Amino acid sequence: MKLVSLTLLNFMPYKGEVHIQFPMESDKNVLVIFGDNMRGKTSILNGVRWVLYSKALGRHSREIKITDIINKEAARKNDWRVEAHLKFEANGNSYDLRRIADRKSETTTPTSKDDYRYEVHLRKNGEPIRGDLVEHEINNVCPEAISRFFLFDGELLQEYETLLIDDSQQGKQIKESIEKVLGVPALINARDDIRVILKNARKRQTVDLRQVEGLQAQAERIENIIAEIDSIENDLSILKAKVEEKETEHDKLDDEVRASHGLIEAQTSLAIKTSQREELEKRYESLQDKRKSLISMAWKDLINVKLETMRDSLTKEQDKVMEQIKKQSTLQVEMLNLQSLLKHDRCPTCDSELRSEKRRELMTKLDEYQNSMEDAQSWIDRNNDITRDLSNMSGFRRENILSQLRSVDEDITKIDFEAQKLENEIEKDKQLIEGNDTSEIARKRERLKNLTKMIADLKVRIEDQEETLRAKNEELKVAQKGIEGMTKNRMQRSTTKVSVCESMEKLFDKGIENLRDRLRSKVGDLANEAFSAMSTQKNYQGLEINENYGLNIIDGGGRPVPVRSAGAEQIVALSLIDGLNRTGRAAGPVLMDTPFGRLDLKHRDNVLEYLPKVTSQFILLVHSGEIRPETDLDVISHRIGGFYRIKEVSDSESRLERE
Repeated sequence: MKLVSLTLLNFMPYKGEVHIQFPMESDKNVLVIFGDNMRGKTSILNGVRWVLYSKALGRHSREIKITDIINKEAARKNDWRVEAHLKFEANGNSYDLRRIADRKSETTTPTSKDDYRYEVHLRKNGEPIRGDLVEHEINNVCPEAISRFFLFDGELLQEYETLLIDDSQQGKQIKESIEKVLGVPALINARDDIRVILKNARKRQTVDLRQVEGLQAQAERIENIIAEIDSIENDLSILKAKVEEKETEHDKLDDEVRASHGLIEAQTSLAIKTSQREELEKRYESLQDKRKSLISMAWKDLINVKLETMRDSLTKEQDKVMEQIKKQSTLQVEMLNLQSLLKHDRCPTCDSELRSEKRRELMTKLDEYQNSMEDAQSWIDRNNDITRDLSNMSGFRRENILSQLRSVDEDITKIDFEAQKLENEIEKDKQLIEGNDTSEIARKRERLKNLTKMIADLKVRIEDQEETLRAKNEELKVAQKGIEGMTKNRMQRSTTKVSVCESMEKLFDKGIENLRDRLRSKVGDLANEAFSAMSTQKNYQGLEINENYGLNIIDGGGRPVPVRSAGAEQIVALSLIDGLNRTGRAAGPVLMDTPFGRLDLKHRDNVLEYLPKVTSQFILLVHSGEIRPETDLDVISHRIGGFYRIKEVSDSESRLERE
């Protein structure tokens, strides 16, 4: 199968008509569509899905309403027509498929799918296909069951990791999807039909048994078991329907809660910032109090300036006074010596008598010393006065109050700046929250939590009921065996029918398991081949497939790798996709949306090199976080047959340009 062209009209962000021409040459089979997030890459994928299967999918693989498919700008201008036109080739035939939805003439503003009229037109080799046969023809060429493996959203790769978990509900669902692709349901449906026939045959058998003397008790027992089985199956149907209903509600609520995530963050942020503002206000008040206290003591710094001058002057004067006191002490010693000499009238050195001239000289010097000593007490008194004054001044310590004031003022300025910045952020958060009922969001979060628990409880009940059902079916088989050997019942037609249906049921059970094993083995081999080509770790032995189609990486020693990186998980998932694609259908196109989110550069290059070789066309829908078009496509530049860039026109409109 090959895609030729796709034309979209008013489809999601694309107002008016956009056209994509797909590369048709086998050696240039890569098409790159490059655009930012939220600009319309996934919408192109959904355009192909919608034209083929009349549905577009959003989060949780939920169907997008037709009212959300129509471009908002076109709708504002009263243009409600949405259209997708796909030309493709398959099995040697050319197809021209067009799907249209438009407002009904009697409707002014469509609000639901019932307000639209729908058309689908298909031409095969130029000849129109009758309307009631269109869906059948599409499913012959490209069954919807395989769409998840060629219309591929890379952001959902992690879903496939659940295939390794044996009791994972999501893993079971993906396994069922895989088996649909591989054709297993054909046998399963046949077996289920036989089970319906078998159930009816058993009911007929119990009616017949009641007519046989001596077998009424066995008939009643079988009848009771069948009634219990019917009741359990009915309960299971109700439980499964309830799970589906709750999961739908859960997914919808989850989307709403995620959409309000920014609001919840704003509310949390507002609470934190309000608390921070209160702390700033307390610090501000504390600093203002400190500032007032410092100002009240600022006069000390002014006095200290004058006191400092006085201290310096007194200290210098005291130094001079002390010099004088020292001199007086020396003179006093000299006076005592002279007085002793004059008193004894003899020289203490040579013991000779003092002559009168010498005595007069000494008397004169003693008078001079006595005159000098008269000022000694004034020097001592002055020193005492200075010491007292300096002591009094020491009570006025230098506290650098002006310096402290400057520091406090700087802190107050900083707090003013922080408070203003915080106030602006608080105002933004308030504007975001304004008009939204945050209590309603909290209620939804609580409901979401309750739904999660409710779904888990329902699934446990389903497992219990399924186990009970298996036990009852075994009990029924034992009861059936008990009457098969009875001669008078052997010719009963209903018993023969039951026996034949039971044998056919076993035959189909065995056939289903054999087919599953063969297909699983083939998928495993092809996935292993793909993994070897795309993985950068060449020491691994490869992949090993389990019952759920989960793939374990086997290391060089033959052991499963217990912990795998996000990039390794993505390569394993891509390997599974490739294995399924090549098992379930002939080589066809693969459209991959955002496939490289968790891959390193080498793995990305390996994927880019490998997938174009095993697909008829490889259409990449990527953003700048995955690929830099100017440099990162070198590895497949020789295979690129087309390149489109999505340009933003407004927040609700994009356009597509070919480069």
